[in-house]
This record gives sequence, C-alpha cells and structure tokens, in this order.
Amino acid sequence: MNGFLNVIKPVGATASDVVVKLKYILHEKKIGHLGTLDPGASGVLPIAVGQATRLFDFLTDKVKCYRAFITLGKTTDTLDSYGIISDTNSHLPTECEFKGVLNGFVGEIDQVPPIYSAKSVGGVRSYKLARSGIEVELKSRRITVFDIEFVKQQSLDTFVVDISCSAGTYIRSLARDIAYACNTVGYMSGLIRLRSGCFDIGNALTLDEICDLKESALLDIEYPLRDIERLDLPDDRYQDLDFGRKIACPFIEGYKRIYCKNVFFGLGKNVDGYLKIQYYLKNAF
Repeated sequence: MNGFLNVIKPVGATASDVVVKLKYILHEKKIGHLGTLDPGASGVLPIAVGQATRLFDFLTDKVKCYRAFITLGKTTDTLDSYGIISDTNSHLPTECEFKGVLNGFVGEIDQVPPIYSAKSVGGVRSYKLARSGIEVELKSRRITVFDIEFVKQQSLDTFVVDISCSAGTYIRSLARDIAYACNTVGYMSGLIRLRSGCFDIGNALTLDEICDLKESALLDIEYPLRDIERLDLPDDRYQDLDFGRKIACPFIEGYKRIYCKNVFFGLGKNVDGYLKIQYYLKNAF
C-alpha cells in the first residue's frame, strides 16, 4: 500500500494520534505525517503511506495556508486558547487599525518561536523546559509570509485572517506580533490549515471517511509531484537506471520525474554532471 492521504485533522488530536489511528484503519505500519499541526488546530494533514514516506524530506518544506483567529486584549503563556492568561491590555484596535498593520508582516521577517513549542534548547524541547518552570529564551528565525488577507472582524476583540507562509512559521507567534503592532496583546484563538503544498482542504477526508474508504482513499504516489517536469530516458538506459549506473546528464536543471519504458523510477537531478535518483520509487507501484 503506497500513496498519500489528505486528512482533516480534528481539534484535540495530535498529528501522531492521527498516524496511530491510520495504522489501525489501514493495517499498515509504514505511515508518517508530512509536518505537524498543533493539537488545538484542525485542517489539512498530509499523510505518506508505505513507499511514499521516502518523499518526506522533499515534501515537508512547502507553502502552508491557514485561517487564523486572533483575539486581542489578552494573551496566554502558550499563545493559544489552551494556555493560562498571562497579560491583558484594555486597548482594542478598530478594524481599520488592525488591517493597517498586516502588510508589515508580509515578506521575509524574523520570528521568535513560542516558548511552548517543539524547538530544541540544548537538546531539550522548549515546551518541556517551560513546563518545568525553567526560563526559556529562543532565538529568532527567518521565515516568509507570502500573503495575509483580512477575512472579517468576528467580534469586538477577534479578527480572522488567511495566511500563506513558508514551512516553519508559527502562527501563534504571528498573532502575538500582530497584536504588539496594534499596541496591545493577543493570542491565536483558533487555527485551520487550509492547504499544505498541493494538499487542499477542499478534497481532504475525515478519519471516519477514510475508515469507510480504506485503501481507495489513497492518492497516487505521484500526486504531489505533478508540477515537476517528466523526463523520459531512452529504453536502452533501463538497466543503467535499475542498477544505479552513471548516466551523463549535464542538461538537467533541478528535479525531474525520471521515466524509462514508461516506468517511473523516482525524482532525479544533476549531481556533478551525472543523473542521481535522489528519491527512488520504482518499487512503489
């Protein structure tokens, strides 16, 4: 069983919880998620099954899109609704004021992760140190926000925005920083992942739906690779590919989907003038 599942993670479950359930549903041991999602968040969680797990490193660093709910006037120690209120501020910006700061967070920006996060500090997860009462100071990291679109003002203190960003972006930190820019404090009160790479919430399935569909819920192993150019090698190169022999390819730029005799071998690229199959998938069909 090889391919991908586009799963809607429910609120309250961890990404690992979803993987455990899918192993039971599909009776498959080799399953992994392509990027975690906080327990309090819901939405798209791409899952690799069987040989598709070989593409983990290639697929995790993709653009993510979220619908975020940002509540202002108070904040929590975890920067989400599951934490303890740690600060308050009476100032609540108008819709115009809130909209006015959003463009300042589009582009490459430096972001400090939440102390309650999986970031490693001296080999220990930051959230474990924070829970132990140890003061944690995390360094900022460079992330990219491609777009922030204002959706609506849901209530006097809560705004809704759609965010498109690079992998590794903490929406909780973004909510905190947007609040600061509005001269107040705030936290992420809700989060839905709308898209992760090519996996979109429009065709995502719940765990119950996957339980009914079983293997027929799987997307083809080439599903997330459709935008990568296909390269067909001459038939006489089949054995060279099969045995990993060197094939000169100075003309190749970037990754290509490598085929020979209409057989998909995997993703390859030019390494020192020779074709190298970085992600070998021939036996995945």
